[in-house]
Amino acid sequence: MTPPSPNAIETSNEAHPLARRYVAWLLRHGRWLWLVAVALTIPASLRTIDLYAHLKSDIEELLPRRAPSVTALEELRGRMPGLRYLGIVVDTGTAEQLPAAEHFLDDLAARIERYPTSLVAAVRTGIGPERRFFEAHAPLYVELADLEAIRDRIETSRDAAVTHELGLDLDDEVAEAESPTLDFHELEGKIRAQEKDAQRFPRDRFSSAEKGLSLLLVQAAEFTTGAGLGRDLMRRIERDIADLGGLQHYAPGMRIGYTGDIAINVEELTALEQDLAVASAVVLVLVLAVVVAFYRWWGSAWALLLPLTVAAIDTFALVTLPPMRVTSLNSNTAFLGSVIVGNGVNSGIILLARYVEERRRGRAIQDALTLAVAGSRRGTLAAALAASASYGALVLTEFRGFNQFGIIGGLGMLLSWAAAFVLGPPLIAWLDRNGASVPARAQPQRTWMNHVANVVTHHPVPILVVASVITVAAALKLKGLGRDWIQYDFSQLRRADTHQVGEAYWGRRMDDLIGRYLTPLVVLTDNPEEARSMARRLRRATTAPPLSDVVASVRAADDLIPAGQERKIAVLGDIRRDLTPRMRARLTPEQRRLVDRYLDSASLEPVRPADLPEAVTAGLRERDGAIDRAVLVYPRPSRAMWQGPSIVSLTAALRGVVETREGPGRAGRLAGSLPLSADIITSIERDGPRATAVAFGAVVAIVVVIFRLTATTPLILGSLLLAVTWLVGAMMALGIKVNFCNFVAFPITFGIGVDYAVNIMTRVREGRGQSIAEAIRTTGGAVGLSSMTTIIGYGSLLFAQNRALFSFGVVAVLGEIACLTTAIIVLPAILVGRREPRAMTGSLPDPRT
Repeated sequence: MTPPSPNAIETSNEAHPLARRYVAWLLRHGRWLWLVAVALTIPASLRTIDLYAHLKSDIEELLPRRAPSVTALEELRGRMPGLRYLGIVVDTGTAEQLPAAEHFLDDLAARIERYPTSLVAAVRTGIGPERRFFEAHAPLYVELADLEAIRDRIETSRDAAVTHELGLDLDDEVAEAESPTLDFHELEGKIRAQEKDAQRFPRDRFSSAEKGLSLLLVQAAEFTTGAGLGRDLMRRIERDIADLGGLQHYAPGMRIGYTGDIAINVEELTALEQDLAVASAVVLVLVLAVVVAFYRWWGSAWALLLPLTVAAIDTFALVTLPPMRVTSLNSNTAFLGSVIVGNGVNSGIILLARYVEERRRGRAIQDALTLAVAGSRRGTLAAALAASASYGALVLTEFRGFNQFGIIGGLGMLLSWAAAFVLGPPLIAWLDRNGASVPARAQPQRTWMNHVANVVTHHPVPILVVASVITVAAALKLKGLGRDWIQYDFSQLRRADTHQVGEAYWGRRMDDLIGRYLTPLVVLTDNPEEARSMARRLRRATTAPPLSDVVASVRAADDLIPAGQERKIAVLGDIRRDLTPRMRARLTPEQRRLVDRYLDSASLEPVRPADLPEAVTAGLRERDGAIDRAVLVYPRPSRAMWQGPSIVSLTAALRGVVETREGPGRAGRLAGSLPLSADIITSIERDGPRATAVAFGAVVAIVVVIFRLTATTPLILGSLLLAVTWLVGAMMALGIKVNFCNFVAFPITFGIGVDYAVNIMTRVREGRGQSIAEAIRTTGGAVGLSSMTTIIGYGSLLFAQNRALFSFGVVAVLGEIACLTTAIIVLPAILVGRREPRAMTGSLPDPRT
């Protein structure tokens, strides 16, 4: 143990009287402080557990509630039942096993049909019911002019036959030539043109021997972009598949997969939960390991983590109360527990490092605590305020994915600092009551910081040259910064293995089988007249680019309820009457088949909304039974529907049509997943620069207030700017793009960049006869430990299956490395260069001079 130097050590009785009284009060009342903290943390734990229990993967949870896509979606949920599907796809392996796959899906469908109506709206293995319905009423869906032409042809043929039988025709050859032929193939062609699915699935099954696929569609009872209903549905289906003996019971070598909106949500939420579990375990184990390895004292882990645990739990509990009222976590805020642990522990690390340093100098417990609190409170408070402000800047954004992150993160940083300086000292004193923090031999754990200190103090010029080269290279990369730096390909933000074995793989196969999207965009109107007008406008708009390239079809009630039914029924009655037994006898067998098929009694009954099969009214039929107040827009299946620019342009073009008023009523509202994605992109582009500017401004203001306009201020801010420049340059060099998840790494980096530089400069400002090398060895070691715990917190996300979380981990780790490097290497090298050789061995003049 290094003996204390009488010249370098003050006594706590003479210095820092306020800190001495504060520490004495904490030690005197420490037990009661902890009892109160535990008493408050118990109910807070229940609220925190409830908050995580309501983890949501709904993408609208990331957007402000007044965003057009969110308000439209809420209206859609209120008006419509389910409009989301789960596709169960069986790969038969060989064409010969297609019957076995269909048998399996029939057995499974029979079980799913018995599920509660609150869970499942419909189950479909093919298009049989819809085909039979449209076939029975097919003539009513033909244009009136075509039916009248057929009637006129029959009447002409009948009149010609009568004239001929009466012998009134003057020229038999001419009359026979002018007598029209009864040919119904033209009528059948017009009807068949409307039955596109019948052409794709001639056996009425969602099956293809050529593609080796068979499909079962399950329509959910409610419209939701989350995974709650879908998870319950998929659990039941998995149990039923097991009860059926699995695919192998029907035929060997077959495979099953899940696709559709429900499968996407369940897959992503499952990955998110697994990632959180892994992240929590990794963070806990590795943070404990590095803390104990650094201090060589088992009690250090409890001294840091117990106050931090109280702070983290209380943070999540407090945000559920007014005025914040955060009731659930989303995909952005779910991993904030790891972030708060990784960042919030920094204040405690600096405090404990100063304490252990003083104890190993020979100080008594209370004196060591006094000097530790006095020496670290200012720097750690500045760092905590800067980090809190960096998070807090996100509160000013409308994007809830950022907003809630800012609320929870900002409060967490402040509570972590408070817990470290209120609950930490009495806990440290109790844990060290037997002197366990003072080892019997010198500590080897700071050897690496000795190397850093030696390199910095003896080679400042090469360090600054290398830093300059890196900065210039990063700056050159920044010249290419543009709109394409944002990640617009949403398919790249999903679970990593989805394109190989997950929903994306099976989704491509289902799209190839059925050739269209199952879930349309829904345009909501307030009455049938508005819906008809909307449908006409949309059809006109989709005949020309850009909509003609991405919209497959537009469907409205008029497509399902034939127009002019009464007149058409009258014409069909004329046709049936005109086809007398004598005329039927003249028909060929094929013609009689067509007549019997399309002119039976069903074709003379009008089609009413209640008669329509559920499958064809999905998205149109509202809870009150009406089907004529909405219009459906079906996009074309393509990768463009995952690409940001295509999503934004499609949404903008559709809204340009939908939101144009033609009367006194409300404009139409466009609802669906694509408008949500478009609004997310717009929010990031709008709120991202704003949050970045506010975060940087807040950090600058805090540093100026605490350190005033001294020589220290530009050094701290310069270290921050340098780190951020390196981070952006590294991201661009590695091809890492900004997305709705990893963007929050930027304001966090502002807080971190200031945190480490502030603590280094605070130690340097103290003087105390120390050299810059000594500041690096002591506080630099604590800063390094702080960085290590933060890297562990972020690095745990590198194991994430979710690519958005993974990208956040990569960006945050890169920012952490940049901040640490500029704070403990570049910044001290600048100081050494400014102070000349005497700064390497002698005392350091106050940077304020």
